[in-house]
Parts: sequence; C-alpha cells; structure tokens
Amino acid sequence: MATDVFAWFLNVSTSVLIVFVNKVLMDPKMGYKFVFATTLCAFHFLACGASVRIMEAVGIGKRAVMPLKDCLLFAVIASVSIASLNLSLLVNSVGFYQISKLLIIPFVCLVEFAWFNRTFTGPMVGSILVVVVGVAVVTVTDVSMNGLGLVIAAVSVVTSGLQQIMCGAIQRRLGLTSNQLLSNTAPVQGLMLLAVGPFVDQLLTRHWIGSYDFNVPALNCLFWSCAVAVLVNISQFMCLGRFSAVTFQVLGHTKTVLVLICGWLYLGDVITNRKLAGMILAVFGMALYGY
Repeated sequence: MATDVFAWFLNVSTSVLIVFVNKVLMDPKMGYKFVFATTLCAFHFLACGASVRIMEAVGIGKRAVMPLKDCLLFAVIASVSIASLNLSLLVNSVGFYQISKLLIIPFVCLVEFAWFNRTFTGPMVGSILVVVVGVAVVTVTDVSMNGLGLVIAAVSVVTSGLQQIMCGAIQRRLGLTSNQLLSNTAPVQGLMLLAVGPFVDQLLTRHWIGSYDFNVPALNCLFWSCAVAVLVNISQFMCLGRFSAVTFQVLGHTKTVLVLICGWLYLGDVITNRKLAGMILAVFGMALYGY
C-alpha cells in the first residue's frame, strides 16, 4: 500500500513539475525556444534508459532481458503514440486534440473488457463519464477537424491506450519490474524517436533542430527536463504495473487539475468560472471512482 501511494505521489508531482520545466525550455516568448517536442521526448527516453542501466550497474535493481519481439513491439507502439499526438495537434484544432486524448479512457475500457474480461459496474462507468465531462469542460474550446486529422487522432488514441495497457500486461506476463521494462524499452524507444523526431518537429514548427543555439543556460534547462523526465517515466511504469490502465487514466487527470491550479498560483493564468466548474466536476468524478 505504501509503495502504491509513493508511486502515485511521485508520478503526479513529477508530471506537474515537468510541465513547468518544459515551459521554461520550450516557450518561444519567455523561455529558451526549444520547440522540438518529439526530439525532446527522444532525449527523455535516452536519459531514462541510461539512468536505469547505471542503477543496475551499481547494484540498484537486477538486470533482466525481455524478448526482442516484445521490446520492439512496445517501443514501436509507444513511439507512434508520441509522434501521432504531436501530429494530431498540428493538423487538428486544440479542442479536437483534447477530445481525442479524452477518448483514450473509453478505448482502454473497451480493450480491458474485451481482452481481459474486466467488468465495469454502473457507478464506475458513471464516475468515468463525470471525469471525462469535467476535463472536457476545462480543456475543450474550438472543435474542428479534417479527414487526415481524424485518422491521425484515431492512431494516437489506439497507440496511447495500447501502450498503457501493454506496460502493465508485459510486466505481469514476464515477471518484470517497472525498471527492468524501462531498461529494455527506453533506449530502443529513444533511438526510434531520435530517428524520426527532427523531421516530425520540422513539420510542426518549420524549424530544424540543427539550427538551434545550444547555449549553456539552454543546455542546463534541457538537463533538468531530462532529469525530471526520468522520474516521470519510472513512476509511470511503477503505476501501470500496479494499477489498471483505466485507473491510471482516470486518476491521472489529477495532474491536469494541478497544472491549472499551479498556473493560476505562480504564472498568473486565469481560471474562468467554466474552468473552475470543470475542475470541480473532474475531482468529484475521481473521488467517486476511487470510492
């Protein structure tokens, strides 16, 4: 129980922290203008893989090798998830992008029901719907899309949901710890994203990463982004090894609410009555789900 609470606390706190670290790193007006999101994810996974391997080398955790087929399948799905989410934001409106992210929850429910024979009670379904509606009220504004955007959004929903389901399923099937799974998959995923990330980012931003000014302050901020990302990934894999993907998705919106609150407290962001109502509704739904 204590380990579960620690894993959840670590994931929530670091996930909120990395939003603000990355804002400083990536903001084109007030930050260091590192606008290469997909390539940044590659750096994060490479740093995570290296950190876990170092921990194993010094005796913190035991090394385990997973089948290459499972490793490659997981890495491909996870990499496509990240790339498609970024492309979805490029070709769709922000509102439709947010809706597609919310559709990950019902997709995960459907897969767990069909493949793992998990049953969802009426109150559980009701609480999930309350969370989805609450977060939608907070995040969804304009909604517009096109055929290509719909396809890319669908790919992002499917791959993101499968990545979270597979994370827990692989750990249980192969008897791996979260760090052992990360040790195998993070380097592969990092290299895959590094191969395609600069091209995806150029489509998104019209800037090539080779032209970026890697000055000392920017590199320092990049280092801290990677350091926090290591904790985010470790804690996320810990949570997905302990909780279902549905639970991780539903309670994970705690991070959305906390980011909004921290933005209001420290960055002067405005919380409208609509956002406040959505936040209260989302928290109420999470409390119902937990109950």
